[in-house]
Parts: sequence; C-alpha cells; structure tokens
Amino acid sequence: MATVFMFEQIPLIELNKLTVQRSGRTRIRELTFQLNSGECWAVIGPTGSGKSTFLQALAGQFHAGTATLSRRVPTEFVSFKEESSRFSYSGYFYQQRYQATMSDSSEGSDPAYNSIPTLRSFLQLTDSPESLALVDRLGLTPILDRAFIKLSNGQTRKARIGKALLRHPSVLLLDNPFVGLDAVFRAELTNWLGDLTKHGLTLVLVTEPDDIPSFITHIADLENGQIRWAGPKENYTAEATSWPEITPPVLNTAAPITDFQEAFRLRNVTVRYGDTIILDGLDWAVRAGERWALFGPNGAGKSVLLSLLYGDHPQAYSNDVSVFGHRRGKSGESIWDVKRRIGFVSPELHLYFPQGLSARQVALTGLTDTLTPPNRVAPETEVDLTNLFAYFKLSHLIDCSFGTLSAGEQRLILLVRAFLKNAPVLLLDEPFQAIDSFHVQLARQLIDSFIDKTILFVTHNKHELPESIDQIYTIKVAVPN
Repeated sequence: MATVFMFEQIPLIELNKLTVQRSGRTRIRELTFQLNSGECWAVIGPTGSGKSTFLQALAGQFHAGTATLSRRVPTEFVSFKEESSRFSYSGYFYQQRYQATMSDSSEGSDPAYNSIPTLRSFLQLTDSPESLALVDRLGLTPILDRAFIKLSNGQTRKARIGKALLRHPSVLLLDNPFVGLDAVFRAELTNWLGDLTKHGLTLVLVTEPDDIPSFITHIADLENGQIRWAGPKENYTAEATSWPEITPPVLNTAAPITDFQEAFRLRNVTVRYGDTIILDGLDWAVRAGERWALFGPNGAGKSVLLSLLYGDHPQAYSNDVSVFGHRRGKSGESIWDVKRRIGFVSPELHLYFPQGLSARQVALTGLTDTLTPPNRVAPETEVDLTNLFAYFKLSHLIDCSFGTLSAGEQRLILLVRAFLKNAPVLLLDEPFQAIDSFHVQLARQLIDSFIDKTILFVTHNKHELPESIDQIYTIKVAVPN
C-alpha cells in the first residue's frame, strides 16, 4: 500500500482584524488571514488594493491592531524596493549608478564610490558550496564584484530573491517576483520556487491573475484593503473582465516642433566598466516618428542604452552618439537641451525618487527633468495634470505623499510625469511594472493616441506593447573578450 505524505496544517502566521493606515489612508481594513505550513498563496487584486501592505503585515512590519505571529519561523520578505541597513537608495542619486566610477573595483580612489556595496557585499555571501551554487543558479556569479547600484532592474530583482533564499526561510513573501525578469529566468525561477515548495517552503507572492504559477495552492483576491475571496486555487473563478470605454485626454500643453529627422543614431557604440563590456559595437538609428520596441535579456544593457540617449551616461561623450541630429559632446548641446524634448520613465528612476513629495509634485518634476518640481506651472499644464490624473483614476491621490502609495500607484504617477510636458520623444523603460491590466490598457490607449511622437518602449512582454509600436530592436548580453 502506497504511503501518502501530507503537510500538517500548522498555523504559521495569523492576522486578526488587522487595519493599517498610512497618511490618513486606510490600506488594510479589518483583515483576517491564516497562513498554514505547506501552503503557497498567490495574492491578486487591482492596483492600490493593498497587496504589498498585506505582505508587509505577514512579515510583521505593522504592530498596530491585533495582528499576531502564532509561531516563530524564519520569514523573509522581498519587496519592490530594497531599503535596509545594508543598502538604501536614499543615500545615492540616480546618475551615480553611471557616474560613480568606470571601474567595479572597490579599491578605487573615489570615497563616495567606496561606500557603495558590491553585489557580493549586499548578499553577505559566504564561500560555502551551497551559497555559491545558489548564486550561480541565479546567474549572478559573473557580477558579484559589481557595484550594487550598477545592476540592471532584472539583476537587482534576482539579487533580492537570492539574498532572501540565502537565509533559508521557512516562509518566503515575494512582492511581484516576476516583474522585470526576462522570459528565460521567469521560467527558471518558477520551476525553482516550485521545487522549494515541494521541500517544505511556505510561499506567498503577489502576482497578476494571468500569471499564477502552477505550484500555487491558494488564492487571495484583494480589493480596497479587504479580501474579497480566499481559498484553494481549484475553487477560484476569475471575474469576467469588463472595462469601460474611456477616451484618452488631449494634451493642452503645446508640443515642441519636431525639428529633427533622426531622434537618435548610434555608431559602433561600446560601453564598458573596467574590463566588463556592457554594450559592444551597437549600430542603430531611430528616425522621427518611428516607434520601436527594445528587447533583450536581463543584463544586456537596455537601460544603459537608454541612459546614453537620455544624457545620463558619461560614456555618451566617448562614443559616436547623436541625439536630435547632434553629436553628443561635439555640438555644445547640454543634457538639459536633450532632456527637455524627452518624456522618460524607468524602474531605476523609480527607485531613487524622493518619497516625501506629493503625487502632484512628483508628476510636475517631469517639467524640470529633475527630482524637483517647478516653482510655477502654466494654466494649460495644470489642466493636463488634472485630466491625466482623472484618466488613470488617480484624482483621489493627487495630494498624497508619494511614499505612502503602492508600487503600482507610484508607477502610474511616474507615467503621468513622462507624458505631462508633451515631449516629442518618449523613452519608456518597462513602464507597466506592478500595474494591473485595466490601467495598462488605459496607458496603451493613451500612448497610441500620441500619433506624432517618437517612442522607444522597453519590455520583456510583447503583450504589453501598444498597437502603434511596429519596429523591434533586440540586443544580447555582450560576450567577454
């Protein structure tokens, strides 16, 4: 007779009528939940429904209310944004990830750089065979001595997950673990997490309803800070998607005249840090009015490429990079001349954004191309700001502190920031991260309505592309010499 092994239903974490408020907003309302040993939960729900706050509650980050941990077990929480004693983005500025040094050596002469941890330091990596094997499986071994702030968005996410797994948790809480990962590693991570759950790992992850891994046993569907449904996955039936027809707003802010035939041209462009090549001999031209998708695996240099075009990377001056028909470093054009004609959003920019600004102030910083809002705003721009917030259903958040918003709400605010000045060029680096399907559809519709703009759109998911994106440029990870 075959022996059947079953997990004992031991409560690991219990929440009892938990309420969480931030800056006067109720993020979780009288929420009751029990996490049992051996369960694997997917947490779903629309943008701003309280999913990340729910995971933070399970991690024990809120002490108000009656939330209790019924059993002491090692628990790790991997968030959208790393802030800890080992590393905090608030201690650095966005361009520093490109300008701190050309070398990854921690023995450099720049004191500011020497304070930046390498990936090895961030992971607190030991030389045990088990730890080295885990890091190798994550594909992080070749970049262990790279400064943490130089990692790509996908590499950073791998590092955060790896750091958590190195601590051997019994419960692992993952906030949008698949966002920013290329298709190959997404599949590998899914298989890996599935294997770990078979060996007793209890897992809770935030994900999209159409991206629930096969190893998930239970689903919690949140809305407005409450669980509207929770139970075994096989009993869950997704609600039929029905989105209202919403006409995109027409911007009142006058668009600058498109006085260029080519937005960008790169000729044999190579970017390296010390002996590490990031981009190797790229040739690419983007003409006015063209709409490109930029693809490539994690670590291929997509964000570095955009930083060359946007004026943030100093190696633009040592390469043949032309922006709006002018060679960088040869024409006398400043980076502010470049930035004023580009609307920009990226995961990296998101990480460095000041948390104390209001949502309105964050959106308005797009007018200065900095992290500081302008002193005065034109009446037509105020109208556009109001209309864009209303279009994305964000009007109730306009005066809220940026740091109190969910990751998805913050990304929507940064999209408004990119659109607000009605620039002739949009550089959109993975713009839909942590945003639900309804808001993605709104954003795609709005982008398609910008019929005269030149657009570069970076994504790992072809289904995210607006319909008007009709050209593709793919880059690969540079092969070491």
